[in-house]
Amino acid sequence: MRTIDDLPRVEGELLDVEELARVREQSWIARSDRGFEVLTYDEGFQVLEHPSLEKGPTFKYRIEKFGLRGAANEWFSRSVPASEGEYRKRLRAPLAAVFRPSQIAKLQEAVRSIARNAVDSIEPGSTVDFMGQVGWVVPSQTYCDLVSIPYEMAPRIRYYGESILGAILPMDTGRREETEQAILDSIELARQYLDARRGNLGDDFTSVLIRQQERGVITEEEMLIEAFSILQASVDNTAQQLGNVVGILLSDPGRWEALRQDPSTVDAVIEEAIRLVPRFCTIFRYVPEDVELNDVVLPKDSWVFVSVRAGQRDPAVYDDPDTWNPARPVDRRLMFGAGPYNCLGQNLARMEIREVLLAMVDRFAAVELASPWVRGETNAVSETKRLEIVAR
Repeated sequence: MRTIDDLPRVEGELLDVEELARVREQSWIARSDRGFEVLTYDEGFQVLEHPSLEKGPTFKYRIEKFGLRGAANEWFSRSVPASEGEYRKRLRAPLAAVFRPSQIAKLQEAVRSIARNAVDSIEPGSTVDFMGQVGWVVPSQTYCDLVSIPYEMAPRIRYYGESILGAILPMDTGRREETEQAILDSIELARQYLDARRGNLGDDFTSVLIRQQERGVITEEEMLIEAFSILQASVDNTAQQLGNVVGILLSDPGRWEALRQDPSTVDAVIEEAIRLVPRFCTIFRYVPEDVELNDVVLPKDSWVFVSVRAGQRDPAVYDDPDTWNPARPVDRRLMFGAGPYNCLGQNLARMEIREVLLAMVDRFAAVELASPWVRGETNAVSETKRLEIVAR
């Protein structure tokens, strides 16, 4: 059993994948100023699936560090990502029902239509802001479908996504007031349209959610919390991962041409893009009591950070891990978590990205970058800052 002092130490912002790889050669786990850094694939999943390690406190850690106040703090603290224990299980169960494959499959045609309309708005030969014209539009309109909000409200949904997680995850504390107001406004918007739908229930996502509340499975407040939780999970993160997928594809013209020649590889392409440029750079857990993991004891009240970037480039799992290769065998992605905290919306996100790529391949003979793809990266997340394209 190794002591804490035996572990290598890493300094700074942990943004360099080459530095992470160098430390990974020494140990599967390292120390840092914020806690412990897990750098390998298998041990990363051991952390994410460990029954004693908690996720709920990690979002409270973020919102406390961000400085969220008042009613906005209360709403966010009761959301699914920030909760733990029996309360979390009770909120997560209805979401698992509405995100089950059969229910998500019902969204296929709507998502396809949304994606194709967005792609059709691209004027051939012109320089286009991909994120503004497609990347944010598709998840925002998909959320509108989920909560029965008219598509014309999609720009407001985008604004909420950018103003809440778009500020909290990178710790842009200068936007605190904007974030707090966006949280409160998004709750009221969900309330308005869910209430309006009560007299006209069908077999869609919104109706399933409302019926759960009417049967007493969840309270009205919890229904709003679930709608808010879906907004946080499905808009900002999907938009940014979509930007990352398109960005890495277009960074090498051969990648896009290979997809155009064989669109059946689209799912493998998406998985490889998520492996190399994940939206989430780390996923972390709180240690409520001493936990023994392999040859190390994680002490009570510490934080353990799974490096998604290092784990998804682990040479023990991936041959030539820094190289683009969609032909790799399919496996799980650390980015979507695991166990009782796995991302419920991951298949919907994949569906949205898939439909955009297929629409672009079908619509255009060639797509290329009009200017360099610009990304921002923190310990927490990677995001596309600029993605200008030309399609012909």
